[in-house]
Amino acid sequence: MERKTVIVCCASSMITSTVAVEKIKGVAKAIGAPEPNFIQCKFSEVLGNLATSKVDLIVPTGKLKGVETDVPIVKGTAFITGVGEQAVLDKIAEELKK
Repeated sequence: MERKTVIVCCASSMITSTVAVEKIKGVAKAIGAPEPNFIQCKFSEVLGNLATSKVDLIVPTGKLKGVETDVPIVKGTAFITGVGEQAVLDKIAEELKK
């Protein structure tokens, strides 16, 4: 498996995105995938990062508006609420295996 680049975004690019990054690191380790390269940013910075980096996955921890892309997006809201977290982790694992 190749090393992926994952954008993890939230409103401030600090607390909730950091929680999501740690969860994604755990998923990668569990499936034997290389730890992804992470780009932590604000929602408003996603388009700029897509323009300058080869991104394999986007994980927003809230509502991501105005982003049209072919890059898969897995909603990471469950990392904040705890509801449906395993399903989100499973989707992320699928993307990391590609």
